[in-house]
Amino acid sequence: MNQAATEQPELDIQALTGTRLGPYNSFNPVSRVQIWQWCSAMGDRNPLYLDEAYQEAAGITAAVAPPAMMQMWTMRDVNMEYAPGSTTDAPYQIFDTLSEHGYPANVAVSYDITFHRYLNEGERAHHYTTVVNISEPKATALGEGHFVTERVEYLDQNEQLFAEALITYLQYRPAAKPGQEGASEQKPQAVDLPSQAWTPDFQDISLSSLERGQALPELAIPITHKLIVSGAVATQDFIDVHHNAPAARAAAMPDIFMNILTTSGLCARYLSDWAGPASRLKKLAFRLMAPNVPGDTMVMQGRVSAVDGNQVSVEFGGRNSRGFHVTGSATLER
Repeated sequence: MNQAATEQPELDIQALTGTRLGPYNSFNPVSRVQIWQWCSAMGDRNPLYLDEAYQEAAGITAAVAPPAMMQMWTMRDVNMEYAPGSTTDAPYQIFDTLSEHGYPANVAVSYDITFHRYLNEGERAHHYTTVVNISEPKATALGEGHFVTERVEYLDQNEQLFAEALITYLQYRPAAKPGQEGASEQKPQAVDLPSQAWTPDFQDISLSSLERGQALPELAIPITHKLIVSGAVATQDFIDVHHNAPAARAAAMPDIFMNILTTSGLCARYLSDWAGPASRLKKLAFRLMAPNVPGDTMVMQGRVSAVDGNQVSVEFGGRNSRGFHVTGSATLER
């Protein structure tokens, strides 16, 4: 630990939890342009979001925001500033405090989201956040650190809750020295690609035809610099480890790596590609493991875990050459 860290007073973890902070506002209302940018980055062609012919036939009168955009609307700008009217309380003071105590690096590790409804063009989002848990120091492949979980409430312009999430981060002391190959690097292995490419037909699934254990099609997604950087920009995430290789290596990563919001967008795309545009994502929970870095391929796969009334539950995962990047579960409603 560096000298500055040793001069800090003893860390009182519990004193940093339990305070609800907010609101954190959006810079802009939900817009067709940002929906288009998101869908372009994610490769999401679901006609629900922007296809005017589909929307007219379905009685939809405005562009629909993909549900995984939930967090994007109230993210900071490229200068790390929050939108006008936001509280001046720093939501991530916990991370600054942990950094001062010798844990300078940060990665998101899991999402557990409930979607109450989708936002439409012209609506306005804001959120409140509460740190609900901070772990004692834990040893990880990236280095020793604390897992920090926040509960986030996402509300519209009428103070109605449209989504809520538990988001967990790891604030850690990198195990690798800056400039060296990341400690998280594992020996890559050949990715077992699908025998044939899957092209979604955007036809709605029939719940009565589904059975527990039924496999979803596999989807291969090339992991490129363009995908990682465009995903970070589309999700309003300007943290340097997602576009700056030296910064990523200093955080014990092998290269720039995909952010959790892009992973969320790709998972939601995979699920809605399979279920069809009439489906609505109600729950999405996943954890991140091996990083997605340029030059790799992620293969998405899944299976039906339950069918109950008008809902279907799915277990899914996305693997790359280092192992599983993401594993999780979801519930969709028809």
